[in-house]
Amino acid sequence: MGLNTAGLNALLDQGRAATIWVAVGSGTGAGNQTSNERIQATWNPASGAVLTASGTPFQFTGDPEAAATHVLLFSAQTSGTFLGFVPLAGDQAFNAAGSYEATSLTITGTSPA
Repeated sequence: MGLNTAGLNALLDQGRAATIWVAVGSGTGAGNQTSNERIQATWNPASGAVLTASGTPFQFTGDPEAAATHVLLFSAQTSGTFLGFVPLAGDQAFNAAGSYEATSLTITGTSPA
């Protein structure tokens, strides 16, 4: 049996204490980062097995028109461990001025049946 919603919320809330840095990328791996920076994320309490970042929108810079298809999650502002990714919806590239705004970030916990 997998975890129920209460169990997932408990695990997600424990993970809120972890320092997670977010970047924008053109794919699902650490080497796909297209933003110039990583921004430290803070998190609201988990609800319904969903963890939502507070302090959004996140403002990123990068090369004009560079791909922006995923938020990449890291353990440090530079280098560090790659923790995963979240696909982006909406605009899929930095604008002509080299800016990209991520208006929200949500991580959903799931458990096998």
